[in-house]
Amino acid sequence: MRTMNIHVPKTSKEWKSALTTGTETDPASQWINKDLAPTPKEARTWSWISLTSYWWGNAFNSSQWSNGASLIAVGLNWWQALIACMLANLISSTVALALGRPGARYHIGYPVLARSVFGMYGHYFFVWIRAVVAIIWFGVQTYFGSQHLSVIFRCIFGNSWENMPNHMPASAGISSRDLLAFFLFWMIELPFQAVHPTKIKYLFAAESIFCPLACLGTFAWCVSYGGGIRVNTLGATQVHGGALGWAMLNGINSCLGVTSALLVNQPDLTRYTRRPKDAGWRQASSIFASKTLIFFFGIGATAAVQGKFGEAYWNQWDLLNAILDRFWGPAARAGCFFAAMGFALSVLGVNIGCNAIPFGADVTGLLPKYFTIVRGQMFCGIMSLAIVPWKLLTSGSGFLTFLGSYNIFISPICGIIMIDYFFIKRGNIHTPSLFNPAPGSLYYYTKGWNLKALACWISAAAFGIPGLVGAYHPTWVAEAAIHMYQTGWVICFAVAITFYLAINRVLPAKVLPMGYEGAPSGFESLAETEGYFDGEMPIESGMTTGRDPEDRASDGTSVVSVSNVVGSEKV
Repeated sequence: MRTMNIHVPKTSKEWKSALTTGTETDPASQWINKDLAPTPKEARTWSWISLTSYWWGNAFNSSQWSNGASLIAVGLNWWQALIACMLANLISSTVALALGRPGARYHIGYPVLARSVFGMYGHYFFVWIRAVVAIIWFGVQTYFGSQHLSVIFRCIFGNSWENMPNHMPASAGISSRDLLAFFLFWMIELPFQAVHPTKIKYLFAAESIFCPLACLGTFAWCVSYGGGIRVNTLGATQVHGGALGWAMLNGINSCLGVTSALLVNQPDLTRYTRRPKDAGWRQASSIFASKTLIFFFGIGATAAVQGKFGEAYWNQWDLLNAILDRFWGPAARAGCFFAAMGFALSVLGVNIGCNAIPFGADVTGLLPKYFTIVRGQMFCGIMSLAIVPWKLLTSGSGFLTFLGSYNIFISPICGIIMIDYFFIKRGNIHTPSLFNPAPGSLYYYTKGWNLKALACWISAAAFGIPGLVGAYHPTWVAEAAIHMYQTGWVICFAVAITFYLAINRVLPAKVLPMGYEGAPSGFESLAETEGYFDGEMPIESGMTTGRDPEDRASDGTSVVSVSNVVGSEKV
């Protein structure tokens, strides 16, 4: 019998060699590895169909379905809520189109693009912000998926599943049944976390077919059973005059908040497109259409059955359980089974596309010597267990309020990146400088920080801070501050755009590297060569920074040696 010898690292040197993302022939450094380098042509596997599938599949999820509840709760009727939703979707599709452009033209992800905006060291902070939230939402979405899995098991096993004995104490915040469903769904996600983004598009393709069908089927049954969409049964007190204007803005903000994380993730997906136009108007139109449709399905289905059920079920799993409670039988079990399968698939796609992939990109940008995107995706799943998401949802209302404030911090980032790319740099990014941390290099700015971008981000986010305080203590702040917080995405986004554009008019930014100041700088001139001047070789994963920028040559100058790049800067 042949035995297999497995070498287990014993020394610290062997462990370091095993953990590093590079090899002797293809090294990694503090600034680059194979997943941070611009995506090579052979890895550009996404088409416009892939991106459209991503948006259609991710739109038909639990968060989008139940979003209508927040709009009705602030006093809008159904058509006012629908208008607010459509305006928000118009904004989000435009922002997604803009933020996806740099990734599609230069084939770099958010962590590397952030270097051009916030600086070689400043970008770490803005990458870290997204990474932390991605972990939390991965755990929360996994809990949502487990609720759909619980419905599936109820349809299969009936009372054996529904009446499973509970051995968990009340302080745990979860029952034995729900805990089992959570870990089973978490394990289902694991294999998909091990798939690189270049190949995960097939999951989104399947999701874009089955998830809309599940939502459409559920919507059609609710409308048929309820005898039509009786939107007047949703019952909130209608607002008028000035209050209506604030309620509309609040509704727009609510819809943008659900999409916010997906917008800043755009470069991490569009970097894999075959052609820039794959991230163009087709993607933008799919965002608008899919998110408007799921909003209509969610509010319509809830309104249709509320009159007969006597209660509004905004969560998909609550609605399916209510159907099973009232119509228990083979037909109801089969229908709810397939609906829950589609909804669970949507949660799976959302978690991979909106949380795991961005976190994998972020942690790769933070620690490229030890993390690739796939390693980061796996690490995201493991770390999500540490937040105990069911406790957040059952007893962490204050923390969830803070988590909802993510919008006031992320929308200024979207605005600053857009202005920086389209109006300051006019679509010109010098790719070799993205991997050159030497003082004096193009994106080193002031000690590695773009202080103008940082100041604008702080100023914009500050507009939402008083309202955040008011969310915890309403009597501490004026009503105006509450309104500003409820419209935080729009306000913080607009302030960031205005401030950043103004400060760069007063203090113009350097757009081209030293020695190339006289080169043509028309809109996206550098994009034609993917960010390279004549004589510069493409950046590859084997490229290394020979020394840290603090290291000094014998003549006292900082030296950054970049292999495969001709004419790399010496400062």
